[in-house]
Amino acid sequence: MKKKNHLQDLETKLEQSFDRWETLYKSGGNDPFWSDGCNLNLVRNHICYYKEEIEQTFEINDYPSIYYRETPQKVPEDYMARSEEIRMNANKSIQIYKDDKNYKFLLSRVNRLHPKDVKATCIQNVINYTKGLEQAIASDDLITMRRYENPDNYTKAFLECAEKVKSLKPKENEQISIFDMLSDTQMDESDEYENKSQGMNLGM
Repeated sequence: MKKKNHLQDLETKLEQSFDRWETLYKSGGNDPFWSDGCNLNLVRNHICYYKEEIEQTFEINDYPSIYYRETPQKVPEDYMARSEEIRMNANKSIQIYKDDKNYKFLLSRVNRLHPKDVKATCIQNVINYTKGLEQAIASDDLITMRRYENPDNYTKAFLECAEKVKSLKPKENEQISIFDMLSDTQMDESDEYENKSQGMNLGM
């Protein structure tokens, strides 16, 4: 019974590995640091291991049907599924980031903050999200571009960081300029207008 259970376990793992390989090859994964090619070859290694385990443990007449499924070939380490889609989404995201009012606000304030406030608000890191994507697009770094496919994750970070910066007290002996007050007022009015517009749309 124990041997039979082991065979069933290997059969299940083989099926799952083949399914995983197919999904990775067609749709890609979400690994933030490794290419689909690296992960595909890792899954292939698992398939080879499970097949060898079956060969070493069981008689040929007991091999499950999944054993006879052809083992996938190795793929180039830099292979990425959906490469054109990733590039297209990255270019859409970079435009969204650059047009984001909170991102623009952070750019206007970062060089005027006290170093301790820069560190406390993580403003430099947040601004660098956009710079990082720009560099990835320029170097055709698909792994990095894939991390930015959903722009909402980063526009949310812009908003949260902008709110932190707005809550800071001005540096000693520094006065808030009329331009700053107008800029903040315009942003608040823009938010109010957007909220009203959304309310009207929901009411239709």
